[in-house]
Parts: sequence; structure tokens; C-alpha cells
Amino acid sequence: MNDDYRTMYARHRRAAGMTQEKAAELLGCAVRTLANWEAGITIPPDDKVTLMCDLYSSNTLAVEHLRATTALARGLLPEVEQLPLAQAVVQLLYRMQEFEAKHRPEDLMWISSNGRVDEGEQAKTFQEILGELQAIVQAAMQLRYAQGVTIICADPGDPRGDFCNTN
Repeated sequence: MNDDYRTMYARHRRAAGMTQEKAAELLGCAVRTLANWEAGITIPPDDKVTLMCDLYSSNTLAVEHLRATTALARGLLPEVEQLPLAQAVVQLLYRMQEFEAKHRPEDLMWISSNGRVDEGEQAKTFQEILGELQAIVQAAMQLRYAQGVTIICADPGDPRGDFCNTN
């Protein structure tokens, strides 16, 4: 596991104001097991991390855990900082407005109009657009996991029910 992530479990537990003993009890594991997870000696199973997210009221621990434990997630998921809601909204809107101001939607339509990205300037512009879109995705995820965001679950048949796990 990457050294940057070794203390994530302890950091989130401490932020929740919980001792190792109390957290281990609520997680249904030995204190030594939790200590090993927090020291990066072993990796907790996903079901325990899911429980940690709930117990610690942490919106971002799951993303941090995935990025730390799988190369695939590191390549796909941006780093997510838990921001205050207002700051997350402003960042997302700013990035979207900046994208529009650069006429990127039009650039993207022009580049893709023939069904491929040609070499040269088109390829360079396309790579820039992908980077800007990645920044928008990151800002959207920071909004999704912003401090104080609570999404109330819909009826079981409601397709938006996937979002019921947000704290």
C-alpha cells in the first residue's frame, strides 16, 4: 500500500473522535486487527471499510481506500478532498464555466465529427479537453462527497436509490 495512504483509516477514526478500542468493538474486530489496518500492515476487507465509512461518518474514506488498494481505481478515480458544500459547488461551477468559455464543447464536436481524432493539433486539443473534463469529474465527486451532504433515500423502486449511501 502506498505510504501516503497508510494512515487514512486512523485519520478518519480520529476525526470521528473514536478510540481504537471503541472502533474495533463497533467494527467487530480485534484492536490488533484495526491497528494493523491503520499501520498499513494489512488491508481491511471492503465490507469493513464500508462499515468504517458509516461509523466515522466519512464520505471520502471509500474513495481513498479504493485508490490506495487498487491500481485500477488509482487510474480511474480522481483524488477527492472533502470540502465544505459551498466550496465544492463553486469549484464545480467554475470548472464548468471555464470549459464553456474556452468553447470546448464546440472543439470536441469539431474533433469528433469525422469519428476519429486526427494527429497533430486535433490530438493535442483532445488531450487538453480530456484533462479539463477530468478536473470537472474531480470537482463533481468533491461535490458528491462534500461535508454535510445528506441524500435522503427514495422509494426502493426509484432508480435514484443508488445514492442512498451518501452521508
